[in-house]
Amino acid sequence: MKKQINNSRWKAVLMSISNDELDENDRPQTIRKKKRDIFYQDIGITAQEKFLSKQDKTEVVRRIKVRWDKTITEKDSGIQIDSIDYNIERIYTNVDTREMELSLSYVN
Repeated sequence: MKKQINNSRWKAVLMSISNDELDENDRPQTIRKKKRDIFYQDIGITAQEKFLSKQDKTEVVRRIKVRWDKTITEKDSGIQIDSIDYNIERIYTNVDTREMELSLSYVN
């Protein structure tokens, strides 16, 4: 009997975020560029997560679980799922299982 170890069956795009370029009015412009594809597992949002995000004036709409990657940060990384861009609001790392939980909110 086989045991399923990897539950990450959906694909998302990891984006790198930079504010280096200026638009025609010399305002900084946020540029999102594709870094690579990642596989994720969708996990639900808890009531505590929603409550804590509202205190920070953000709204977490999705939580996903990915493999542990030290290059993913809240400031310089974003996620694109089904052509919808998300910002990373919180990262929880579980070193024992080598997984990360990412709390995502819509891009404003």
